[in-house]
Amino acid sequence: MGLSCCKQGARGLKLQRLDLETFRNHQQTSVDCSPGVNLFLGDNGEGKTNILEGISYLCLSKSFYAANDAVVTNITRDGFVVTGGFFSDAHIFYEARVAFDKQQNQKIITVNKAKIEKASLLLGQFPVVILSPEHSSITVGSPSDRRRFVDLVVSQSNRKYLDCLMDYRRILKQRNKVLSDMQFSHRAHDDALEPWNENLIRVGAALVKKRIEFIGDFQPLMLDSYATLTGNDETPELTYAPSFECTTDGQEEIETVFRQTMNSRSQEERRIGYSLVGPHRDEFIFKINNRDARNFASQGQHKTFLIALKLAEFYYLKQRCHETPMLLLDDVLSEMDGRRSQRLLETIAELGQVFMTSTDERALNWNPVASSQPRKFFVRQGGIDRVEDAAHIH
Repeated sequence: MGLSCCKQGARGLKLQRLDLETFRNHQQTSVDCSPGVNLFLGDNGEGKTNILEGISYLCLSKSFYAANDAVVTNITRDGFVVTGGFFSDAHIFYEARVAFDKQQNQKIITVNKAKIEKASLLLGQFPVVILSPEHSSITVGSPSDRRRFVDLVVSQSNRKYLDCLMDYRRILKQRNKVLSDMQFSHRAHDDALEPWNENLIRVGAALVKKRIEFIGDFQPLMLDSYATLTGNDETPELTYAPSFECTTDGQEEIETVFRQTMNSRSQEERRIGYSLVGPHRDEFIFKINNRDARNFASQGQHKTFLIALKLAEFYYLKQRCHETPMLLLDDVLSEMDGRRSQRLLETIAELGQVFMTSTDERALNWNPVASSQPRKFFVRQGGIDRVEDAAHIH
């Protein structure tokens, strides 16, 4: 990206300081972050999650919580600013800034004062793993929720995959437009459709190939993470189910099967006016003890599976980004029994920099022996204070 920088700091990606300006209910909030665990305590609706949301803007250019930027702006203001100072694994300092103007509907992203022209270029610069109640749809929701999870994980670690994914979406949109036009015309439009067919097959096959590779690399990490939380009481499984039968990971072979399946469904596509075959129709199946988690898992098992996915994501990104990701955990202790909660707390204390919200007394009294003590903050009405001991919050 050609960004200027200065060297200093400790090993591992660390957010040193976070500043929020007119960001939701935070008028002017600054957080001096611990290089280890940062724990934000307080009642619901006080602004704990908004702190994690601000970090998400610095890493992903968007919220993990809101549908658009305008709703994040404080209702009495015309925009917001989020600023953060990072030290990378290579001891390099970066200052990231995201500013949104609601009147202009414009978002400006800079890193070390250099403007980032496309938000996608920020992805992977500061790798992050986020787990919040909004992510429960990964295990219980539609196939699109699981595709979105996989796409974000791979995109943070592989620029080629992200570029390929963006190309695929553009091609798919154009192909669907041609198919839609064909519904209302007596002409076949074969000449208009054929170039989009071949482009969709070529780019789509590359995505399928990478997703096959991803599952092979990710599955062992998932198994280890799940065992850490449950003690080998249960066996999870991840299966990739492309929209067409695929028994190989070779690019040319995938293209051949893709083309054959597309041709076999061409009349159906023309009748309904959109594409029925391709990575946009893929599914990822999650199982526990050989049973589909969507249909048979308990609420607690869903939560455990989701946390294990996110821990595996952390290890996956750490291996491939050559940068230790930050971990953002929003209200993860709810609906978890004491044993699994304790195992999770013990695990994350050793991972790197963690930002965690909770209303749970177990988090307040959490003082891991094997690592530096968590830095605890109490959040009330968009304000934030350090918590030196439990008495300060009563």
